[in-house]
Amino acid sequence: MSENGRTNYLYGFTYNSSPKTKEIFQCRYVLPDEALKRFRKMLSLAESPFDFKIAVSDEVTGEESSFQVRGSSIEEMFEKFRVFLEASTGYAFMDDEVETPIEDIEDTNYESMSNYDKLQMIIYASFKHGKFSSLDVTEIYQDTFDEKLPKSTASTYLARMWNDGKRHLERLGNRSGYMYRLKTEIEEVQKEIERAENILASIQVGVGK
Repeated sequence: MSENGRTNYLYGFTYNSSPKTKEIFQCRYVLPDEALKRFRKMLSLAESPFDFKIAVSDEVTGEESSFQVRGSSIEEMFEKFRVFLEASTGYAFMDDEVETPIEDIEDTNYESMSNYDKLQMIIYASFKHGKFSSLDVTEIYQDTFDEKLPKSTASTYLARMWNDGKRHLERLGNRSGYMYRLKTEIEEVQKEIERAENILASIQVGVGK
């Protein structure tokens, strides 16, 4: 990605407006957040239920990712495309809602914690040794909170945590199968581990009452 925000990405949107009619839209070289804005505009001009095939390719490396997405609401389609963009490009979108820093979670109600908050706790408390994948995270997340977390969402959140500027995670491999490692040699990470373990312990005690 260049300093002026130009990228190597080509975004293609194929819209099935009727059984025998397909409309194709493309945009080039823009950032993923701009592609997301243009997709929302396309949705506002299309008719529900929506049926899109979306492809993102890198003109330099030749790598391409695509998926078929269907939905009945603009917000549903918008969020699905956002998750796909984060997973396929590694781009971290800024959330509209403010995420709760893990150091402030102790003072919040468990029910008000976001999935991202809970995923961070899982990472710090459960993966102090060795490498792990998004699948590993989803399994422990479900065991801990008795809630399902889609693998695509876990992948997106891991990419966001890796790219959040704290440098608490190391990422290995490529988009076909990223692995992560928690940098336990960093003192700040050790503090987050202890804090997350305490929070999860208090949650489990609360659930057991």
